[in-house]
Amino acid sequence: MSLNITELDKDTLKKLGLTDEHKKAIRKPRVQKFSKEQVRQNALKALAILSGLTQDERRRVLNHAIQLNEV
Repeated sequence: MSLNITELDKDTLKKLGLTDEHKKAIRKPRVQKFSKEQVRQNALKALAILSGLTQDERRRVLNHAIQLNEV
């Protein structure tokens, strides 16, 4: 007879030290609305605009854009 980790109560999980494993087992899968391919395409479009700049200039512009995005 085997037990599924999702069938154990919180007290038993704590005693067995399986709290983290239980959280991983019951976690819902992530749902991304923005696909990896869309991210790649938009990254290429953004870099195409900066193609005329040197690497240092691109780094400076992108760091500034990151700072603006955080506000």
